[in-house]
Amino acid sequence: MPAETTSANGTGESLLSQLVKIETVQVVGAEVKSPVATNLVGGWAIQFLLFALSASATSLFRERDAGIFQRLMASPVTRAHILWGKFCCGAALGLLQLLVLFFAGSVLFGIEVWPHFLPLLVVCLFAAGACTSFGMLHAAFAPNAEAASGLATFSILLMSALGGAWFPLSLMPEFIQQLARLTLVYWSMEGFSAVLWAGRSFAQLLPILGVLGGITAVVMSLAIWRFNRSRLFD
Repeated sequence: MPAETTSANGTGESLLSQLVKIETVQVVGAEVKSPVATNLVGGWAIQFLLFALSASATSLFRERDAGIFQRLMASPVTRAHILWGKFCCGAALGLLQLLVLFFAGSVLFGIEVWPHFLPLLVVCLFAAGACTSFGMLHAAFAPNAEAASGLATFSILLMSALGGAWFPLSLMPEFIQQLARLTLVYWSMEGFSAVLWAGRSFAQLLPILGVLGGITAVVMSLAIWRFNRSRLFD
């Protein structure tokens, strides 16, 4: 009886396979040369960028202790000039770091960077600005460099875990996938994937760039508000 049942099942499956032919076709990213590296590079890039720019922002405390702010503000320089100068410096540093990382990925792992250079440059710039604003937010609310570094480490690891930098969001519960949309890690990775994986145009990138730009504006405004009420420049 078991042998007959097995034979019947095998005959049924063979008949079904003849009637219905199922093929798996990859639509998005089908022509990507290095799919694994292209899929992973965005998460690691944004995580390391957050660490680097948060460390750059905490240098505000060392500059204060060295008396640099007092000497600057003795000239026609305001607090806003100092803060926006730090922001522009961090964004430029972040943009350079991302470009170096992507070009290294192109050389070592075959990631297609050059065909998508201009859209990638724009996404990197917006991502660097968002990461810089978060680094300055940590410095604005922390009492010293050590506290700012600890706060930054905790928040970066949390955003990286929730935002999909460590493992695919599709493997996470639904509420985690929705929560990930509140992190800049998620939107930065969306931008990188849209350029390198899906090959989207500038017009198609506008929603993602709008979110990253909005995050930068809100977080930077909050950081400046807090800096103006702190004793950093006293």
